[in-house]
Amino acid sequence: MSRVARPAAPRTALSPERIAEAALQLIDDEGLDGFSMRSLGARLGVEAMAIYHHYPSKGHVLDAVMDHLLADWRWPPSGSATALERLRRAMHGYRGIALAHPHAFPLLVGRRFNSPGVFAVYERLLQLFAELGLDAAATARWFRTLGYFVSGAGMADIASREIEPDATSLRLQHAPQSVTLPHVAAVAPHLRVDQLDAVFDFGLETLLSALERQARPPRSARPRVGR
Repeated sequence: MSRVARPAAPRTALSPERIAEAALQLIDDEGLDGFSMRSLGARLGVEAMAIYHHYPSKGHVLDAVMDHLLADWRWPPSGSATALERLRRAMHGYRGIALAHPHAFPLLVGRRFNSPGVFAVYERLLQLFAELGLDAAATARWFRTLGYFVSGAGMADIASREIEPDATSLRLQHAPQSVTLPHVAAVAPHLRVDQLDAVFDFGLETLLSALERQARPPRSARPRVGR
């Protein structure tokens, strides 16, 4: 008897959301060097040209991946704490993206934010500086300064955990005794992976203390003092 051919399982229709999710998964698995429109098409089971019906270029796909990354940013609910405390938690949440997506996090560091979804995140963050009473110029400076710190910390976390592409074994982590320079040897124990959280907290608290000294919450946000 001849076999009756079974109908092929229906493919899930392509959508911008599905493409962006697959792109992030591909980068998580293969790194940015392993990402291309052809490899993304292969993962989706389509020709690369099919992706261009939804995104005009590879750059637009990477912008969508950034949106996906920032959608995972953990934020404290509005009104759950002071603006400074919510900012503190937000910075920890941003660092968390580096730990959860070490291969994709460099996109947030190396590419300009350029999509409506990202600008919405900007607005949410800038609102915290407004609640602290900073004007636009001071907000821009603090926004950049905290961004530099947390982005750099995220990249250092990735490197220190040896999860960046083509990582070599870190001597300070695994064989500090092989480094004979006295100052490097003395500091080495304090640069280990198990010290990263403490170092991050130190840097963030140093910055937030300076920010708090400049903060001038609007009058409506200041507690009233009884007469």
